[in-house]
Amino acid sequence: MNITPAFEVIKPGVHTLIQDLGRFGYQHLGITSGGPADLHAYLWANKILGNDSNMASLEIHYGLMVLRVLTDTKISICGAEFGVNINDKPAFNWQTHNVKTGDIIQYRGATAGKCGYLAIVGGLQTEMSHHSRSTVIRDKLSEITSTPLYEGQRLPITAQTLERPIAQSQLQIAVPRHYIPNYSAPLTLGLLPCYQWQQLTSKQQQQLLTNKYQISPQANRMGYQLIGNMIADLPATLTSEGIALGSVQLPANGLPIVLLQDRQTIGGYPKAGVISILDCSKLSQRQQRADICFKLENPVVSRYKMQAFKHFFDF
Repeated sequence: MNITPAFEVIKPGVHTLIQDLGRFGYQHLGITSGGPADLHAYLWANKILGNDSNMASLEIHYGLMVLRVLTDTKISICGAEFGVNINDKPAFNWQTHNVKTGDIIQYRGATAGKCGYLAIVGGLQTEMSHHSRSTVIRDKLSEITSTPLYEGQRLPITAQTLERPIAQSQLQIAVPRHYIPNYSAPLTLGLLPCYQWQQLTSKQQQQLLTNKYQISPQANRMGYQLIGNMIADLPATLTSEGIALGSVQLPANGLPIVLLQDRQTIGGYPKAGVISILDCSKLSQRQQRADICFKLENPVVSRYKMQAFKHFFDF
């Protein structure tokens, strides 16, 4: 496989990572899945380039990244609004862009949403660890998969992808407007109760479902701590057990924590249930102090939504 550099990192930004769909089958070893914080935006970034769903892309948190292009190709920009420029000219979000050797891609700070995706035809070909290129800093699996982007880093692709018709075409493809989320809207998360739901009193259940929460400063790829009215007299810490993506933990302080892609693999706090991966994507795009509520979700409806989503994106 002939590898060629596609980008040079001039400024890595606040927190920029490489993500594919994630690292599965190793949770029993304490290795979490990683993967895109916003699966919806990540998949669109690959889809409009004709990439497979598991092609590695850049996940840009908070912006302020600058890249130099090292080869003629095509990229896509999706997710949070960063006011991206290519050679000091605005580059529209949620669409593809042709770039040439020497072009400069510049991200400003996020104005709506929190993380964006920059994909390239054929995907980034960085080092793999445990069958994934995803960056999970806390797992320390390898230098590349445990480190954010750094100044001077070169990001490789497969040279053969440059010969694909889509890489050479001047036609740009955009995501239809009705698929583009509003990251500034208040968010209601659908809760699928787990077996520990019945250990909560009816009052505690109603508190969780009627409280209005906000996202605290303690919000990252590991999980989002919510702030608001505390739920009192919660069950004591339980025997540690596996933690699913989207688990809603209820620690002793009475404030929910929603666990996300870089979560710990086991935990002993009581859980009210889980939210779907689709709601995890929406939550990951909300900035600090955004309004969050919970509602009970119908598991049949939730399963149907996920099946339709996977069918649409073919993964």
